[in-house]
Amino acid sequence: MYLLVNKNKKMPEEKSIPRSSLSAADPKAAGEEQRGFNVVKIRIAKLLKSVWQYRLIIGLISGITLLAGSLVFVVYMLFLPQSIHYAFANQQSCVGSPVIFPNTFKTDAKSTFILSHKPTISIGHKPIFSYQLCATPKNTPSQRTTSVSHQWISVNGLHVGKSIKVITPSYPAVYAPNFGVKAVPVDKPLTFKLNSNDVTFSYAIAANGQTSTCSKQKTELSCSLTPLKLAYSTSYKASLVRMFNGQVAGNITSKTLQTITATAITQTSINPGSTVYDKPQQVTIQTDKDITSLDKVSLTTKKPDGSVLTVAATASFSGRTITVNIAEQLPRKTVFSLHIDNLTASDNSRLEHPYDLSFTTSGGPKVTTISMPSTGVVSGQTTTISFDQALLASQDPQQIASLLVNGAKQTATITLKSNKIVIIPKDAFPVCARITVQLNATAQNAYGVSGDSAWSFGSRARCYTTYSIGTSVLGRSIVAYQFGSGPNMILYIGAMHGNEQNSMVVLQKWIGELDANPDSIPSGRTIVVIPNTNPDGVASNTRLNASGIDLNRNFPADNWQTNVTEPGGGGAMTTAGGPTPLSEPESKALANFVQAKQPRLMLTYHSHAGVVEANEAGDSVALAATYAAKAGYSAIPTSSIGNTFDYSTTGALEDWMKDDLGLPAFVIELQSPTADEFTRNRAAMWAMAKI
Repeated sequence: MYLLVNKNKKMPEEKSIPRSSLSAADPKAAGEEQRGFNVVKIRIAKLLKSVWQYRLIIGLISGITLLAGSLVFVVYMLFLPQSIHYAFANQQSCVGSPVIFPNTFKTDAKSTFILSHKPTISIGHKPIFSYQLCATPKNTPSQRTTSVSHQWISVNGLHVGKSIKVITPSYPAVYAPNFGVKAVPVDKPLTFKLNSNDVTFSYAIAANGQTSTCSKQKTELSCSLTPLKLAYSTSYKASLVRMFNGQVAGNITSKTLQTITATAITQTSINPGSTVYDKPQQVTIQTDKDITSLDKVSLTTKKPDGSVLTVAATASFSGRTITVNIAEQLPRKTVFSLHIDNLTASDNSRLEHPYDLSFTTSGGPKVTTISMPSTGVVSGQTTTISFDQALLASQDPQQIASLLVNGAKQTATITLKSNKIVIIPKDAFPVCARITVQLNATAQNAYGVSGDSAWSFGSRARCYTTYSIGTSVLGRSIVAYQFGSGPNMILYIGAMHGNEQNSMVVLQKWIGELDANPDSIPSGRTIVVIPNTNPDGVASNTRLNASGIDLNRNFPADNWQTNVTEPGGGGAMTTAGGPTPLSEPESKALANFVQAKQPRLMLTYHSHAGVVEANEAGDSVALAATYAAKAGYSAIPTSSIGNTFDYSTTGALEDWMKDDLGLPAFVIELQSPTADEFTRNRAAMWAMAKI
């Protein structure tokens, strides 16, 4: 037992006697030895139990002491003011600050930073213990600033807490040495460099009323200009700004940003909007800059149902040239659109807009004009037919064109030159013959395209014959235009006075009217028009002929006389009546013609008084009244002319026709001294042609 109690005291040495020997020598002694061993074992067990209890007490005291120390430390940390040095390179910055039940702590609502504990021990989803206190910016953090926030817990309405200082460094610096220095592409990103990583702020470039957020890779910024919608060749005020939570947090730098010029199309092998007459297999497009890439290129057309058909084509580029190869022959008479989405040039510029080249493939040659008039074709007249495109020179025009007269094919020389076919008839055309020019569909253009030349044109040869009834003093012919060959003639005469040229013009238009409407001339009727009976006077624009004689005072009427008064002469007498009646070749030719033809009615045109004066022979008065009513003039018989004119009329053609021939005639004095008044007179002239 001592041994158990005082294990440090030395015991006397005992000799060890083997158990087998002892038992054999003395059985009683052996039993006592066994009991002695049992007592020792019991004492040892009690001693060990006491030692364990002692150690348990010591451990419990140590645990309580440690827990108490921890609580003291936690309480100490709870009330101890702390500082957090915020780093812009981190999303949050932390400091050691152990607390239990971290969710019970609150932070100032108006603080720049949000203070939060990082849970390190949780039961379920509820944090029990946190070792770190972290600061995360809620509002834009200022640089080189100490922000004070408060954190507390509430115990029975009492707020217990501490203050935390968040200290911020300088903002990361941005290097932009090339910003605003040279012109920039409108859709290439601008790059900048930060002197340190920054996960607190984002960055953006602002211009043209737009903002573009920059992408960030560590210390590299890439700012796309595309969202800014910049135009080419334009200057903008641009700013590089910091952003926090989507709001501008400060301007870093502002510069004038100049954009480069857009790439332009300068020339195309097919003109925009043009008609293509050949069979194109390739289209080339020139730009003003070298090309580095080419976006989608397509060649399309619309089907009759409105759907879009894409034509097989490939595009390539070299230098400043885009080449589009067309894989198949294009349909004719079709509108095509060659579209380029975009391209990139060597300076990173692009097209300002997608490019569209519209063109139309032609059909075969098509007639545009013919030199032949619709009426009044001169006998044997050469006819030229023009086409909208050049013709294939090797084709035979005789197989394309033909000339028909009154339905029968005529012999003609037909030649081809450039875009024209020329027809020269061999024989003269009959009067008023029906003439037809016909083309078939086989005419080919210079590139062998055909199918659109089928065409026909109908006309008519002149429906009148011309002849001279005599000549003037100076040898000019007095030409008559005759329609029909019936026994009853209506004669129209003009320009007896050379300065009354509107009287000639009205009859020239009357000739065209008759020639265009030959079927309106009654059968059995001959109409003769002599528009210019004083060609010398017309040539010199004088009233008298080349001999100074007034032709309408030179006819052998009963009142003929040499001395006459003239318009504007103030009543002075001249010898314009001629030395004798019909002394002038013009008046003699006209008198001979009238006497030989004995016209049913003669109408002579003068100007200007706006009256119709009948010679009172036959039914001239009634006919003059009809004419005047249709033309809107006054009808006055010769006997009632009175003071209508400021001169007297002697030796007039109409008076001679009454006095010597008894033929009806009347004078039409146009209202205007210059206007021909054909429209005003047309109905009246037709009325007289049909009496």
